[in-house]
Amino acid sequence: MHGHVYTAEQDDFIRQNYVNVSDCVKKFNERFGTRLSYSAVKTHALRALGITTGFRPWTPEANTALASILLKYPYKQATKVFNERYGMDLTPKQIQDHCTRGGIKREHATFLKQVDEIIAENIDKTYAEIGEIIKEHTGKEYSGYTPICVRANNMGLKRPHNVWNNARDKRTINGEPVTHTEYIRFIGHRFHRLSPELQPIALTVVKLQAALANR
Repeated sequence: MHGHVYTAEQDDFIRQNYVNVSDCVKKFNERFGTRLSYSAVKTHALRALGITTGFRPWTPEANTALASILLKYPYKQATKVFNERYGMDLTPKQIQDHCTRGGIKREHATFLKQVDEIIAENIDKTYAEIGEIIKEHTGKEYSGYTPICVRANNMGLKRPHNVWNNARDKRTINGEPVTHTEYIRFIGHRFHRLSPELQPIALTVVKLQAALANR
C-alpha cells in the first residue's frame, strides 16, 4: 500500500547507476530481486534523492538530426539509428516522450508525398540528381538511390534509357567485341570479377547462353 521502502544501499546504487533510467531500473531489479517500474525508480530518484539523469542530448543539432531520422524510420528503428550516431542507449519511449514534449512530429507521410512529387517531376533525370533535388527542396537526405528507384517503380514511372546502338555503342570484353546481350549476361553473372585467365572461358559460356536463348 505504501510502495517500496528503499534502503541506504539501494539509494547509493541508484546514485551510481542513474545515467540511463531504463538501464538503471533493469540493473536495480536484477541486483535486489525487485520488480520496480520505470516510473517508480524515476519518481524516487527525483523526489527523494533529488537526482536526474546526467545526459541531456537535446541540442538543436540533435533535435534536427532526430527529426530527419524520423522522416525515414518508425520510432523503434529511429531510436537505434539515433543511439548509434550519438553513442547513447535511449529507449523508443524516451524518444517518443521527447518528441511529444518538444513538438517534433514524424510527418513521414507528408514527407514521402513531397518526395513522390519531386520524383514524378524529375523522372527524366538520374536518381543521383533526383536525390540532390529532394535534399534541396526538403532539406532532408532521402536514404540512397535505391529507395528513389523503388518509389518511382511503385508509381509506375520509368526513367528513359538510351537504346543500345550496335554501330555506336561498341562493347568489348578482354579485347573481344560482344553483343549487348552477351555484355549484359557477362556483367550480370559477375564474370567481370573473375581473374583474367578465367574470363575467356566465362565469355564462351555467355555466348552459348545467348545463342541458346535466341533459339
